[in-house]
Amino acid sequence: MGDSNPVFKNIIASIVDGIILISREGTILQVNLATEEMFQQSRDHFLDKPAVDLFPHQPQLQQKIDDTLENGVAYHQIEGQGHRRAHQVTFPVSITISPYLNDHNQPEGAVLYVRDCTLSQELEEISRPFDAISHLGTLSLGMAHEIKNPLVSISGSAQLLRRKLPEEHHKFLDVVIKESERINRMVDRMLHFARPLELDIDTINIHQTLEEILILEKQSHEASIHFETIYDPSLPSIQGDGDRLKQVFLNLIQNALEAMPEGGTLKLLTRYHSDYMVRSQGRPHRRQAILVEIVDTGLGITQENMKHLFTPFHTTKSQGNGLGLPLSLKIVENHNGKIKVSSEAGAGTTVQVYLPVKQENP
Repeated sequence: MGDSNPVFKNIIASIVDGIILISREGTILQVNLATEEMFQQSRDHFLDKPAVDLFPHQPQLQQKIDDTLENGVAYHQIEGQGHRRAHQVTFPVSITISPYLNDHNQPEGAVLYVRDCTLSQELEEISRPFDAISHLGTLSLGMAHEIKNPLVSISGSAQLLRRKLPEEHHKFLDVVIKESERINRMVDRMLHFARPLELDIDTINIHQTLEEILILEKQSHEASIHFETIYDPSLPSIQGDGDRLKQVFLNLIQNALEAMPEGGTLKLLTRYHSDYMVRSQGRPHRRQAILVEIVDTGLGITQENMKHLFTPFHTTKSQGNGLGLPLSLKIVENHNGKIKVSSEAGAGTTVQVYLPVKQENP
């Protein structure tokens, strides 16, 4: 990373993950720009400090660093926890430790290649419900067709019997017919949910979509709900199915309003969401996605209900069918986006919807 080779220096500075150069004594000699951003400190705070200060209370990691410094052994993709001292928080990392050798093939120090795994872990957690929904969709298609055929026979036979039997028996057959119709409606919902989505892709202004929803909701709840919007006016248009995305945000906003039966505040925020990206003098962070946040001050969600949040047909509403959130997740996933929900009982709920922005060519 020395100044004697500016090309090599620029390459190291442009790498999107952290690179930390460690001396034989285990102190930090140099770091790249991504390391500063990852640990939220300037390089002046790193230099000459023990490398383990960035990964405290992890003796196994320290042993591997010592082994690399003494014996030239390399270790790949070690799971650990980085520490941001300024905020006293930790975050998941993947670390590769490599020796750097002198002309006599002896270890002069070590290089740590550090990858922040926060986003990948979050997205993995978010993706799990959709994986389950995909499997359920396949199963639902088969079940729905198998149920529908005998259901038609049951309903038809009950109606035929009703016409032939005396009136005192009609009330029992009415129950059979009514329940058959209820099951048939449920099966139709299963079929609708299980079928692949066909998206009508167009250019969408996400703020316009949100405002069209809020116009009606504000009129219905103006007496009890305070609406607050914090939009980033620099957000670009995105590519998506306008009707489907409106369905998603309408459902999420209505859920937030229903969680505040005694009134409260509904806040909508939009902003860019970016990961660590290549930086240079001519290019700022590349913007990967827009983020829409829906924040309410309502009843919140219990830990038990959080586990089943995206489970089809699971609902806590007396009039709900349990398909609103699973369908919203399916729509967003089909836009190559993600939904993340954070909540505690009695402390409100935050729903984050990530939608990709078409990347411009560098």
